[in-house]
Amino acid sequence: DEPLGTLDTEFRDLMVHELRELHNRIHATTVYVTHDQMEAMSMADKIAVMNHGIIEQFGTPREIYDRPATMFVADFIGSPPMNFLSFGGGLSKGASEILVQGAKVAVPEVREDIAPADMALGIRPEHIRFDDGSKLRGSIYGTEYLGTTQIVAVETSGGIIKARVPAEIRLNPGDQVGLALSSTRLSLFEKGSGRAVRTAIHDATTEVRHG
Repeated sequence: DEPLGTLDTEFRDLMVHELRELHNRIHATTVYVTHDQMEAMSMADKIAVMNHGIIEQFGTPREIYDRPATMFVADFIGSPPMNFLSFGGGLSKGASEILVQGAKVAVPEVREDIAPADMALGIRPEHIRFDDGSKLRGSIYGTEYLGTTQIVAVETSGGIIKARVPAEIRLNPGDQVGLALSSTRLSLFEKGSGRAVRTAIHDATTEVRHG
């Protein structure tokens, strides 16, 4: 239960590697409990994400990151976590476009009918790029330099979202930018229940076990 919680970063990284190697050698089923999502993502074959004692999702790290089952999972896994942009209205099976902040956004094809409700579009920071031609717009709020990349906070009419973009892009607070989203990597959620809407990204759920 959280065996690495009190270790410094360098030693913790070493122990993550050692524990993973030990697991691979003895081939034993191991239950590892942690509040650190990075530890879970780097060590696990399967992750159970729990919220107040309820399992929100059980799957591989890739499944949980790419196809979060709920808004809680999407917000918990990832650094920075998934961004959410609100939109309204229902969804029809077969739809592949939504309207967000007055801009049409292509999304993975919807696989179910959803009655009119408050909805959320989920976007990972690395699935945002800047495009002056996009009608989905915002202004630069701040940047965090990380070496090869930077985390850019963008203020939109629906709140601040974060994008992970190449470090060489020069940006200043207040700059106006257009936001282009990777249409095949987006998630849709019902805000009331928090659950993910089934779309084309859920069609392929099998993957090769790692480790």
